[in-house]
Amino acid sequence: MTWVTSEPTPSPDENPNDLSGPSRPVTPEPDTPADAPNLPPIDETPEERERRLAELVAQEELEALAALEAAPIDLEAEPPVDPLADTSPVRAIQTEDDEAGLPMWRRAVGLGMVLLAAALTFVAGLILLLPLLRATPQPTEAALQPTATVPIPATVAPGDAAALPALQPTLSAEQISALLATPPIDLNPTGVAIARSDSPFTIIPERSRAEVISYTIQSGDTISAIAQRFGLEMDTIAWSNDSQTVFSLRPGNELVILPVDGVYHRVLVEQTIQSIADQYDVDPYAIINSEFNDLFGSTPERVLPSGTRVVVPGGTSTATDWTYNPVVERSSAASGASGADGTIAFAPGQPGSCGAQPNPGGTGYFANPLGSYNWVRGFDAYHTGVDLDAPIGTPVFASSAGRVIYRGWNNWGYGYMVALAHGPFTTIYGHLNGINVSCGQLVGAGSLIATTGNSGNSSGPHLHFEIRYNDIPVDPTAYVPF
Repeated sequence: MTWVTSEPTPSPDENPNDLSGPSRPVTPEPDTPADAPNLPPIDETPEERERRLAELVAQEELEALAALEAAPIDLEAEPPVDPLADTSPVRAIQTEDDEAGLPMWRRAVGLGMVLLAAALTFVAGLILLLPLLRATPQPTEAALQPTATVPIPATVAPGDAAALPALQPTLSAEQISALLATPPIDLNPTGVAIARSDSPFTIIPERSRAEVISYTIQSGDTISAIAQRFGLEMDTIAWSNDSQTVFSLRPGNELVILPVDGVYHRVLVEQTIQSIADQYDVDPYAIINSEFNDLFGSTPERVLPSGTRVVVPGGTSTATDWTYNPVVERSSAASGASGADGTIAFAPGQPGSCGAQPNPGGTGYFANPLGSYNWVRGFDAYHTGVDLDAPIGTPVFASSAGRVIYRGWNNWGYGYMVALAHGPFTTIYGHLNGINVSCGQLVGAGSLIATTGNSGNSSGPHLHFEIRYNDIPVDPTAYVPF
């Protein structure tokens, strides 16, 4: 192993580049410098080298430890500055002085950012959880319904099948196949959307009436409409009220409405329950046991005083002439619509009857008896004509050519009335104010015969117009285009 030493530094007087000067003596290199460490021998084996290096490391560590123990520790001494270290470190803990110097706006901005971050975190969590909440299965109606349980014996012997109840199918295989093969029913064949109207009112179902009530007649009422409104037969309305009230139906008048079909009987003189039952062809106990009569515990022989009103459930009356059906006397029947044969007397004995008059025959064609009017009431079984509203004094014209067979006052409720004969037909004009014809007079179609009024059982100025064929009322609208 060869050691190399540095050459000595030349003096200032010597020029190192001057090669012409006298040569310097060369000092021979010593074999081992004074400060050289223990160098390993050249012929050192690898094992010896490793062992020697370990001894050197151990020796250096011992020397460093001894130096630390011997040197005094100055806690206040400032450590040496490392040129490679950070010269402006950030302190992890903020002091009160630093916090006091922080501007208020920076504090507000920091708080706002914290709140915004919290809100964004909450929204993100809600978005993540929402699909899980929607996917949660909801209980169905079938699951909420209690299921029927089949009682099973507490102890069942093995093989004892008779102890268990047999569960039979509700439908046979054929019925199930038939139902599946049946095409569905189209509940809306028109294809129009079915709209449901919202109503804020409570719908009260119809209930049977428990007593006799009174109904005030309204303008435009008819017997058929009133009967239909209360679920009764029209005869029940007629048999329970005065014929004049039923015939005129004057607004403001009152009708008796029974809770059931039948007759409302008035006892005029003392009368037994049995005799009332015989009159209306019912069992007497139908009257006694009726909840509408205070007769429980009575016998058929009980005598009811005058003025008593009794409901006769299911009773029928022979008084079917509550509509105006005057007596008409013909000497012989007219042949055909235009036949003129014999005489005719309309309501003989009434103040305005003209007695027997020659029947002139007729054409069977009829015109409107008024020039201007308002339709008020039509024809039905309990209203034998039509009512046409018109002011008092409006001219009334003959609907067809004929002869006057009645003129004057009528006791049945028509007031002042005119009747004309037209062969098998007759026409009636009621509630008049003035009459312009005389008995037996022949008039042509469209001739002025009277003026409208409010006489008789009338609810207001109007004309009551009728057409009768063979003395039976018919619907005038079948002949006249009102």
